Amino acid sequence: MCGIDLNKPIFYKHASFRFFNSNEHHVERFCPEDVLLLVYEGVLRFSENGICYEVGPGEYHIQRHNAYQKGEYASDSPKYLYVHFLAEWTEDNQALPFRGNFDYHRLKPLLEKLDMLAHGDFTYIEAASKFFEILSLLYREKEPGTLAGKIAKYLSENISSAITLDMISKEFSFSKNHIINIFKKEFGLTPIEYINKLRIQKAKHLLESTSASAERISFDCGFNHYSHFYRLFMRGEGISPIEWRNKSRLYPSQGGAVKAPDRLV
Repeated sequence: MCGIDLNKPIFYKHASFRFFNSNEHHVERFCPEDVLLLVYEGVLRFSENGICYEVGPGEYHIQRHNAYQKGEYASDSPKYLYVHFLAEWTEDNQALPFRGNFDYHRLKPLLEKLDMLAHGDFTYIEAASKFFEILSLLYREKEPGTLAGKIAKYLSENISSAITLDMISKEFSFSKNHIINIFKKEFGLTPIEYINKLRIQKAKHLLESTSASAERISFDCGFNHYSHFYRLFMRGEGISPIEWRNKSRLYPSQGGAVKAPDRLV
């Protein structure tokens, strides 16, 4: 996967926390710098050179310098730290992938520290060193260390496939009972419950942002039968997929509004 080259010079520019208002869109621009986005609440939506992305809680994304960015769809009141910098990109195995997950509770003190250093009377080297520490932690966590983490990564990468416990058991060479037990201990859900939750989240985005039928969306999200998707959706949301689509289009991206600072990403 393409990412930033950690063996080449990286130049830190500036950083700040950013809170979106309800129904706010990502700014449209050509950005001359790379931008690291670390989202810890809500969902940030944007496109880069025509490719749409979503970044949710516990996910990071690196926007590439000189890419055309646009917010076609409203974001869901995201809260995140952004960092502007310049780096070289590569497909080398030692690159930091441009997308991935992070442990917010572990990084929270570093994010707060970098924001403070960026806005206070501190030297460039103090802020830059904190940024490099964050990059180092993201790189070390790019491959999940636990079996449950590796299974979660496998599920998120195969969300549209008809995943079964037998497939997971064969992929990771452990019994189904062992996989269920270790996964539920770490995530509070079984693997199948976990992937179904991911599928419902994806379906909600497609219902809001496309005109595809609910049945088509259910198949695109990995459900073999629309009735199964319908039951899970009703159980989680309390309304049908069509009712949810109509409501979301009347009141898009509802959530607690947070006043955004004057400075945009």
